[in-house]
Amino acid sequence: MSEQYFSAIQKFTVLDLGMVLLPVTSQMEASCLIIQLVQEQTKEPSKNPFLSKKRTLMPELSLLRTVQQIPGVGKVKAPLLLQKFPSIQQLSNASIRELEPVVGQAVAQHIHAFFTQPR
Repeated sequence: MSEQYFSAIQKFTVLDLGMVLLPVTSQMEASCLIIQLVQEQTKEPSKNPFLSKKRTLMPELSLLRTVQQIPGVGKVKAPLLLQKFPSIQQLSNASIRELEPVVGQAVAQHIHAFFTQPR
């Protein structure tokens, strides 16, 4: 790798591989590290200590915020619902009887109506 490609490799490492920091002091170390990480990525991504953990959290956070938009559901009840019904599909198919133990009768009716009433 030459000096002219070093900055492009750093961008690739941060943006495409999701690394927070490239811990190297030379171009040679950078190329060796990238090769090693790409090989490890294909084996077991969870064992790569340099990959950002945000990628796995983002869908969960997005799902949590989506559930919080349902009338009667807020920051407290949304995580409880997602523990019992881990997807929007499962939550939308839940009956009032299944929802009641988690959020109570009134909110269970709001949630059920939210998913079943035509708009």
